[in-house]
This record gives sequence, C-alpha cells and structure tokens, in this order.
Amino acid sequence: MNDLLSLQQIKLHLTDKRLYKVAEITGLSYPTLRKLADGEDANYTMATIKAVSKYINDSHQPLVK
Repeated sequence: MNDLLSLQQIKLHLTDKRLYKVAEITGLSYPTLRKLADGEDANYTMATIKAVSKYINDSHQPLVK
C-alpha cells in the first residue's frame, strides 16, 4: 500500500517515532521530519510526502511469518 497520507495523518504517526531513525530509513533530514511531526506548515515536496507516507504505510503492515 503506497497511499499518500495527509499532513495531519503524518503528524499523528510521527509523534511517537524516533525521528533520527525515521530520517535514516527514509533518507530525509531530521529537521524536515521534526517540522512534519510538529505540524509546521512548510512547502514540502511531493517526494518528501511520498517517502514519509511509504515509511508509515510499510511500518503498519502485518508481519509475515
């Protein structure tokens, strides 16, 4: 599932995450992720929204045994 999430959804999902780890996994900068998690209104690129949405969607998939 690679659905794009809204900024509000991204903010909610990032509140309990270790943003340095998310930055490492997504390739995005910590300051960008901090702004998203804080709900700061910025001119985010589509690539940023796609990367964070993919990370969140992938991290909520059930584990396959």
